[in-house]
Amino acid sequence: MVSWSEGSSSSWDDESVNNQLPRTVPCYEWSGIAHELSFHCMHLEPCVSQVAFQSTDTSRRFLVCAKEKAKEKCCYLEWIDPEWSVAMQFCIGQLWSVHDKENEDRIRENLKLGEENFKIIGEKSKMEEDLRFFKLDFAIMVTDKEEAINQLGSARLSMSDLKEEIEKKKLADHSCINLHQVLRAKAQKERDQMKKEKKKLEYIISDMMKQNHGYKDKVKKLKEICDQL
Repeated sequence: MVSWSEGSSSSWDDESVNNQLPRTVPCYEWSGIAHELSFHCMHLEPCVSQVAFQSTDTSRRFLVCAKEKAKEKCCYLEWIDPEWSVAMQFCIGQLWSVHDKENEDRIRENLKLGEENFKIIGEKSKMEEDLRFFKLDFAIMVTDKEEAINQLGSARLSMSDLKEEIEKKKLADHSCINLHQVLRAKAQKERDQMKKEKKKLEYIISDMMKQNHGYKDKVKKLKEICDQL
């Protein structure tokens, strides 16, 4: 049976009790429904045993309503342990101050790390964006280069075809020149031959005119033929 200290107080009739219950810490020696105790909450039901873990009430045992849902829980609060002495409260307050300061420093450090990480993430995002644009520009450059290579290949093929056409034309021109020279030489040869034949005819005509005047008509015809040549 729990022995009650003179400093213990009940909130059954105390209207000044704060409805906000203190934070708690698990304790296997003081937990669960206190069926062995005669105290009951406003629901006239046994209370649940808890240990405080807040400010100068740290480690003090107390009883509260056993209802699990917050809207059903009443404001009953019964302290089992009396308040600590002034010296103990001071020590506990100092410990909580150190704890709170460490938490504040930790939170401040986490905020600082968060800002640095956010900055790093921002820089990383910018780098990724720059890299994405660089890859896009590089892809465009590669495409332009391939297109330029294709155009250069087409130009080389066109130049090769043009050179081939020029060579063919040169050969054709050379052939034409040779053919022209051959035809010209042939024509010159024929003219020379015709001149020789003309001279022979002139000699024959002259001889015939000397030999026989009766061949005059024939001679005229031959002469006309020669003149036509």
